[in-house]
Amino acid sequence: MLNPPIYIDGMLGMGDTIYQRAFVKQLPAGTFIKTAWPELYEDLPVKAVRSDTTLRTQRKNEFRSSAKFYPPPSPRQTKRIFYGPDDLRRGSIFDAMRRQFGVTPAALDLPSFGPAQFTHQKPIAVIRPATVRSEWRSDSRNPDPDYLLRASRILRTHFCVISVADLQDGEEWLVGEEPEADLKMHAGELNIKELMRLVEHAAVVVTPVGWALPASIAYKTPVYVVAGGRGGHNAPEIVTDPAMDLSRVGWAIPDNYCRCEAWDHHCDKRISNFDSKFEAWLNEVVLSGIEQRAGIPPGAGHRSLSGSGISPV
Repeated sequence: MLNPPIYIDGMLGMGDTIYQRAFVKQLPAGTFIKTAWPELYEDLPVKAVRSDTTLRTQRKNEFRSSAKFYPPPSPRQTKRIFYGPDDLRRGSIFDAMRRQFGVTPAALDLPSFGPAQFTHQKPIAVIRPATVRSEWRSDSRNPDPDYLLRASRILRTHFCVISVADLQDGEEWLVGEEPEADLKMHAGELNIKELMRLVEHAAVVVTPVGWALPASIAYKTPVYVVAGGRGGHNAPEIVTDPAMDLSRVGWAIPDNYCRCEAWDHHCDKRISNFDSKFEAWLNEVVLSGIEQRAGIPPGAGHRSLSGSGISPV
């Protein structure tokens, strides 16, 4: 008798979905996976199963997705993918997934969803503001938002800066003053494919710990992570792994980095000489090779910032 198909009872966060993809690639064709982000697996021989989640952003994507969903197989071999505090005390997110998937990860990657959709005389930089979600509070993880504001001002001397978020009153909101940007899309204007295209074709991404880190690694886009607190769950060695290509990843770590696991702890988030540290990384990793990354040839699928109907801020 043939073995029943594998069913991945997967995690639903966007970042966790990107991490999972590296392991799903190693599973047999015809594997089923519960997901709210089927687009992130669309180039793989897997079958998406609706999650029917109540999580706001995930539910929104699942509802509007044009991907085909399948009923869960029966019978099936179920692999439950999850990491909690005990897992993160033992190692990285990837370490937990190694144990649960039972395979080693392939290279972290993502499908390409088309050419760059924005053009400007300057290269594009993407920045993620610090936000808090009511359905999953992690206030202590965020950096001091002033560092993101300062990073945005440095970026704007070299780049056209686009800030992206999915805010909604009472559901997700900004912390502190928002970064400066040439274009702010803070109401979830971009769907998952557009968001990934933006990261793929950006010259640089600046972000707190979150989905933009694995997405940038997957697309080989330089990314600078501004850390806050709750290092017990969000330290660099937890949210990345030696199996990943980390050559384009930079970190701003607080001087007295808090390794707590509490979502509401008042962690010390001060980073000395932030501006000089960020500028040094930007010069070494991004600006030194900007001539090769700056040109975006005109063509179908490109959307001019000045004539797109989305007004620059």
